[in-house]
Amino acid sequence: MEQEKEKSKRVVPLKFNLAFATGEITDAVAYQGFSFLIFNFYYFVINMDVAYLTILYVLWSIYNAFNDPILGGLSDKTRTKKLGGGRRRPWMIAAWVPLSLIMFFLFTPFATFDQNPVWVSIYFFVIICLFDTIYTAFSLNRTSLYPEMFRTNKEREEAGTARRIMMIVGLVLAMGLPTFIVGDLSNPANLYRYWIAGAALGVIVFITAWINIKWGVKEPPLEELEEKETTGVFKSIWITLKNWKFVVFVLCSMMNWYVFALFPMVMNIYNKFILAQPWMGENESLFAAILLLVAFLFSGVGVLIWSKIDSLLGSKVGFLISQAFWVAVLIPMFFVNNYFVALAIMALNGIALGGSPYFIDRHISNIADEDELKTGQRREASFYGVHALIIRLSGIFAIVSMYIILATSDYSIWSDANVANPPEIGLKSLVSWFPAVALVLGIIFLLIYPLNKKEVDVLQNVYKKSKKDEN
Repeated sequence: MEQEKEKSKRVVPLKFNLAFATGEITDAVAYQGFSFLIFNFYYFVINMDVAYLTILYVLWSIYNAFNDPILGGLSDKTRTKKLGGGRRRPWMIAAWVPLSLIMFFLFTPFATFDQNPVWVSIYFFVIICLFDTIYTAFSLNRTSLYPEMFRTNKEREEAGTARRIMMIVGLVLAMGLPTFIVGDLSNPANLYRYWIAGAALGVIVFITAWINIKWGVKEPPLEELEEKETTGVFKSIWITLKNWKFVVFVLCSMMNWYVFALFPMVMNIYNKFILAQPWMGENESLFAAILLLVAFLFSGVGVLIWSKIDSLLGSKVGFLISQAFWVAVLIPMFFVNNYFVALAIMALNGIALGGSPYFIDRHISNIADEDELKTGQRREASFYGVHALIIRLSGIFAIVSMYIILATSDYSIWSDANVANPPEIGLKSLVSWFPAVALVLGIIFLLIYPLNKKEVDVLQNVYKKSKKDEN
């Protein structure tokens, strides 16, 4: 009877769970909408040279390397009664409206690269830096609440599953809605449709973030937060970086984020020059989006599968299996020329993809738990901030991969002479061998990572015992 009561206490209330998970829609619509559209917009519509795009992406990633961990450290130190009070909620409220607005301003340089290359380059760099700062202020704090609010394995499984399902909804909106509004993403005549798409994404961000903040955030009382000792921002970051288990795991995570960054960039071009058929007409971009959407939809099936494997074998073994499966279903993409075969393989990729965000959050939560037992402090935001610092390198690797294929092959997307001879092997490699090799490296890092099921169970038992002692 006592076990049943304890079990019922660990069940996350449905309303609270859904409200917290709704933040995944905000996150996916903002960041994946950005990732899916920004390269296509500035490359095709604004006609920006791929060399400039590459340089500015790299500079942006370097900026993020400082932006994310500093914001994480500041969040961990925050103790305020303003903006709803607490340490995570105030940051989320402060970023709420700006994040909604900037989804529109991402697409308003008001000039093409040919007309004013200096202005367009400056605008592009400033606006993506502003976007990432605002996005990080919201997303990092929202994500940091996950290990803090949901402490047991059962709570995290329930909340994690709900989050991944909501993430799929967000991804469908991030890819599907802009494609429906804009149509051909590579058509310069669709400039104004990008504005409408940005505004529509901004409205979704505004509404879902409000639901998340209003009903899905629960922080300890301010008095309790103030009682806990805090560490300086840079000291906290340094302590986080010295946690070798965390660093090894983040290197694994970076390989996954390389795939996340690369696929939205390359899929439109890959479909246009490898898979496109006359029957697609002017809807090539729509069919490219469908490839991604199918993967995201099937990631929901993946979440259900990987969560079961997680409960049976633990997060480390579950993640290893999901990574190995993903490598196996990526390689066939190199040999595909038929759209419908590619669609079927992308569904399998989706099942594999579902494991990555699920297991990444589980592992960072476990690392934060172990750190708290050793230090007495909760440093989720510092861990997520440094995690963001390292995985930003994946964005550099992704854009450099694009540059290698599109620039060094003497291929111009706008040249009629080259359209008949696109870099077929290169484009196929970008959706197969490039990500597969990255994930193999991730598997190697994960094999070194030491927190297995037995160690995590020990952490959970220590936490439960401490809660009983408090009561």
